[in-house]
Amino acid sequence: MRRGRLKGPLGSHDRPASALRFRLVLAVFGAGVLLAGAVLAVVLADSAPLAVILGAGFLAACLNVYWVYQRIRYED
Repeated sequence: MRRGRLKGPLGSHDRPASALRFRLVLAVFGAGVLLAGAVLAVVLADSAPLAVILGAGFLAACLNVYWVYQRIRYED
């Protein structure tokens, strides 16, 4: 494994492309699905426990989005 900053454009032999951007897309999509589920649990099902569980999942997904975004910033 190399140490230090890699040279060259992203996607080249010297600096391979990262899967973190795709992971960020998946994380944002998951957070959106959990938010929609929490809203629908309150509006359509009148289920407070389900809304709390989905809301907690949404907060965890937001933490994941932040964590992936920070890794992307550190990588660039």
